[in-house]
Amino acid sequence: MRKSLVMLATFFLLFLLATPALADVNLNINGKSYQPTIQPRIEEGSTLVPVYLAGRVLGAEITVSDQNVNITNNGQTLTLTLDSTKATLNGETVNLPVAPRMENGEVMVPLRAVMESFKANVDWQGPTRTVAINYQEQRQGMTVEEMLAKSSETLAQYNTYKTKVDMKQQMEVNNPQAPGKMEKMDMKMDMDMFVQNKPMLIYGKTRAQVALPEGTDNTGMEAMDNEMLLNEQGMFITMPGQGWVKMTIPGVDMKALMEQSGSQDPLSSLKMLKDAGVIMSFGNDQQKDGCSYWVINVTMGADSMTQILQDALKQVPLPQAESTEINQVLAQLFKNMKADMVYSVWINQENFITDYMQLDSDVSINMQIPPEMAEQEEAVAMDMAMKQSAFYKIYDLDVPFTVPDVSKAVDMNEVLQNIN
Repeated sequence: MRKSLVMLATFFLLFLLATPALADVNLNINGKSYQPTIQPRIEEGSTLVPVYLAGRVLGAEITVSDQNVNITNNGQTLTLTLDSTKATLNGETVNLPVAPRMENGEVMVPLRAVMESFKANVDWQGPTRTVAINYQEQRQGMTVEEMLAKSSETLAQYNTYKTKVDMKQQMEVNNPQAPGKMEKMDMKMDMDMFVQNKPMLIYGKTRAQVALPEGTDNTGMEAMDNEMLLNEQGMFITMPGQGWVKMTIPGVDMKALMEQSGSQDPLSSLKMLKDAGVIMSFGNDQQKDGCSYWVINVTMGADSMTQILQDALKQVPLPQAESTEINQVLAQLFKNMKADMVYSVWINQENFITDYMQLDSDVSINMQIPPEMAEQEEAVAMDMAMKQSAFYKIYDLDVPFTVPDVSKAVDMNEVLQNIN
C-alpha cells in the first residue's frame, strides 16, 4: 500500500504543476536559460532554431503557408521562403546567411537574422557556446512582469471566480507487452472550475472523451465524468463505483497546505516564476468580442519545470521515507525529459482582468520504472510523448457558487486496501 501512496503522491505533485538535455548550442533569453524541445545547432556559422522561438522571445505571430513563413510582430512582417536565402521585411529584401528549411515537421530558421529583424539584441558567448538574446517591451509604461503582477493583483480583489476549460491532448505511449509498438490516444476534455480565495477552495467538474487505441474492444470516444474538490479538509475526487473519495497523503496537513497556497500574493508567485527561469514576453495586442487585450506569453522549458516542481515539493511536508521515494521516482521520471510549455495570458485593457488564457505544451519522457515501483520482477520501460492545447475563459467574478457535500467520502486508504 505504501508504494501505491508514493505513486499517488508523485502524480498529485505533477498535477499541481528535469534536467535539460545537452545541446550543441545554449540559449539565454533576457538572462534566463532556455532549451526548446528541438535543439539549436550551428550550421555554416549560423545558429538554426525552430521558428516558434520567435513567438517565445518576441511574442510574434507565425503562419506557415506552402513555402512561405510569415513572422509578424508589432505591425512588421518578415516573410521567409523555405530553401531560399532571400526574405522580405515589410516588402524590403533581406539576405539570410542560411536558408530556412522544414525538418521533421518544424521550420528551422537562422536565429540572429530573425531576431535582429525585430530589433532584438543577439550576442554570441563563445566560451559557453551560448546565444544571448535580449528583447524588452513595455505596454502602458509597464514591463511584462509589472503588467502580469497588476493583473494578478486585480483578480485577487475578487473572492470567487469561475473558469471554463476546453482541452485537447494527443498522447503516444509504448506498449510493454509489444516492444517497439506505440499506442496512440486522443483526448478531449471540458472542465468547469470554481475558485474561492478565502477560505481557499477549488471545485472542478470534468468530462473527458478518450479515443481508445485501435484493436481494443471499444471504438470511438468514451466519455468519463469526474469531480474534484480541494478545501481545508483535504482533496476529494469521485471514482467509478466509489462516489466521493478523500485523497490522503500520510504526513501532509492539507489545511496548512491550502492556507499556504491561498496566502501566496501575486508578487510572490511572480517571483517564484522568475526565479525558476520562466521566460515572459509581450505578444501582439488582440481583439475579441469587442474588447482589446494585451497578451503576455509565459514560456517554461524542462529546467524551469524542474525548479517549479522542486518548490512545490518543499511545500508538501511528507514523512522522510515517502519523500525520499518520491524524489527517486521524480529523478528517474525527468532524467531524459524534454518539455516546452507556453501560456498566453489575455489581459483586458479596460480593467486589467485576465479574461482568457491559452496553453500549448509538448512533453516527451523516456524512463525505466524500477521493479519495486512497477511491482514486477524487472524494470519496465516507459516512453511517452504528449502534446496538449487548452483554452481558458475566466468569468463570473464574485458570483457565489455551491459545492457538493463530501462528508461521507471514503478514505483512499480503504480503497487502496481493497485493491491490494
